[in-house]
Amino acid sequence: MDEGKASSKRRIGAMELLGIGGFACFFGWMLVSYYWLFAEFIQDTPVAERDGIQLFVFAGMALGYLALHLASKSKKFNPFKLPALVTDAVLALLLPLAALLLSFDVPIPSPVLCVVNLCAGFGGASLTVSWLDVGSRIRVQSYARFTSLSLVGGGILFVLAALVPQAVQPVFCVVYALLSVGLLRFAGERGEGNLDAPPVGSCKDTWKFAWEIEPSLVAFGIVFGLTFVYLFNSGSQNVLVGLLFVIVGAGVIAALALAGKTVGITVIQRVLLCITVLACLAMPFATEVFQLACSCLVVASWAAFVSVNYAFIVKKSVERWDTPVFRQAPMRLAFSALGFLVGWGVATAMTFVYGAHSDAFMIVRLCMAFVLVVVVMLFFPSAEHHAPDGGVPEDRGAQPVVPSNLSEKELFERRCAAVAELYQLSPRETDILKFLAKGRNAAYIQNKLTISPHTVKSHIYSIYRKLDIHSQQKLMDFIEEYPVEQ
Repeated sequence: MDEGKASSKRRIGAMELLGIGGFACFFGWMLVSYYWLFAEFIQDTPVAERDGIQLFVFAGMALGYLALHLASKSKKFNPFKLPALVTDAVLALLLPLAALLLSFDVPIPSPVLCVVNLCAGFGGASLTVSWLDVGSRIRVQSYARFTSLSLVGGGILFVLAALVPQAVQPVFCVVYALLSVGLLRFAGERGEGNLDAPPVGSCKDTWKFAWEIEPSLVAFGIVFGLTFVYLFNSGSQNVLVGLLFVIVGAGVIAALALAGKTVGITVIQRVLLCITVLACLAMPFATEVFQLACSCLVVASWAAFVSVNYAFIVKKSVERWDTPVFRQAPMRLAFSALGFLVGWGVATAMTFVYGAHSDAFMIVRLCMAFVLVVVVMLFFPSAEHHAPDGGVPEDRGAQPVVPSNLSEKELFERRCAAVAELYQLSPRETDILKFLAKGRNAAYIQNKLTISPHTVKSHIYSIYRKLDIHSQQKLMDFIEEYPVEQ
């Protein structure tokens, strides 16, 4: 029986497979757009200028996450509405269409290319957040499996696009973008998760800056950004070889997830830290071929890092905050994007001053590896934050300590059951109590329980009367702080 359950958990359902395909199309679009098309189509542009143009895509991504964080404060914001998806599609198509024009020798001024890249970054940020939200709402059994398999698929799609004739490559990118947005629309409409949960600011448990997490994300991002610039400046052949290791890095995480192995994100990041730092330390003293090999290892680390961190963010949003991912993820993702932007910016500046692959560039990269170690030693996330099963929350004030043998969902159920028993709630009132304690509104409860609006309001009034509570926020606080047997 246990083996049957385990096998069921490892099986990939139809909706998850569709989600992986759509997210893979996004990753394929991103890898081709961000690292390949302009490396191919503006080869006559000086290297430093090309780096500067490409810098705007990562500036756009960081700004996009910040804009999404602000937009998510509005309850009206919904990334799955048709206007939002059309905007995403337009932003995603601008860059491959610009590359297509370049392939026909249509001159495009550098400032226009900078704007196009900025828009591509905005589109990439929005699509990333939307696909992570879909992963939380289509009954995925393993978030790490969902993110890693998607990135593996994206790597394969990138290789497919890179190996076709140059003139056709932008067309592949356009197809990837349209497929991703189309599947996002389909999956977003059919997700059964917490789209109607309260927006950030109306919940007690929302994202907050954590010194144990964000500095590490920025430091990792800087080192990754420096490495990607090195590949970007090495020519399209090295870019192709380097990005092949996206499949390797994400594939390791996918293999662990498919085997049912649960490894804490802290353990994964410690391993990635060792690989990344050792590769950076070896770079200045290695031959050109070995430098490429070291860069490939860092790219593999980046792919594994992305897979586990995306999975962690989704898991936390679902199990810790019970808030839609698109309302929680943008700000945390912004720190990694900011680090990558800084890394790319530093490398671009060094290229302008000293030239590509100069000794000075290698020294900067070596120094950043040292900074990464120091930052991680000082601020590395504790097991409390990154435990495999969600762990103990960050700072929850004066609420009771979660028993070691109970998950947060089990503790929530126990609290609701205890309150229902003490205040003599009916079975239906108990069901509605659980929804109210999670911040759900009457319309959501009516839809989920398939009962009339009048019945819902009647039960809510009865619950408030029995508990002598007069607002939903007070009820949420009451349940959250209700003592239960340890």
